[in-house]
Amino acid sequence: MKLLTDEIPSNSWLTYDTDKEVIRAKSNDCKLPLSIEDEQTMNKLIDFVVYSQNEELNLEDSKDYLRPAVGLAAPQIGVNKNMFYVRFQLPENKFEEYAMVNAKITARSTQIAFIEEGEGCLSVTKDHVGFVPRPYKVIVEGYDHITKQEVTLTLRSYRSIVFQHEIDHLHGKLYYDHINKHDPKYFKDGWIEL
Repeated sequence: MKLLTDEIPSNSWLTYDTDKEVIRAKSNDCKLPLSIEDEQTMNKLIDFVVYSQNEELNLEDSKDYLRPAVGLAAPQIGVNKNMFYVRFQLPENKFEEYAMVNAKITARSTQIAFIEEGEGCLSVTKDHVGFVPRPYKVIVEGYDHITKQEVTLTLRSYRSIVFQHEIDHLHGKLYYDHINKHDPKYFKDGWIEL
């Protein structure tokens, strides 16, 4: 694996929910093409996620083991810019990836879905148990830094939830904000369990 940055990804890169000034702030859109500084931020997001998913490099018994991530947003590494990277592992060692800039949700389904075991987050210091209801389908528009073009993505099921989780970070929201405070396992008939 060739890193895009000069550093091996580390947990020291992460910003946590105890740092409310960064994690709870709204992110600013980026100018395109990306500045050198913004490109470095995106490269760090990519390196962190790709490295965290690499079982040969990211050894569980190492002192700086990274919890494997599907995605990471710029506020999670201390930068309040509208950028995130997601990487879905597919069969046969293939993957699907997006390096999104200035992403926004332009449409949402009324159908709600949730992940049965709940959601997790690298920036959350204490796990919060409960169902996180989110639209089953979303349309996301933005610039994909990998393909260097504006994209419109129709996302369903797990991909939809991952994108919503990362876009929440850009608005200063965390997954546990969506959990019912009186009944964390609350759900309605008709919600789709993933």
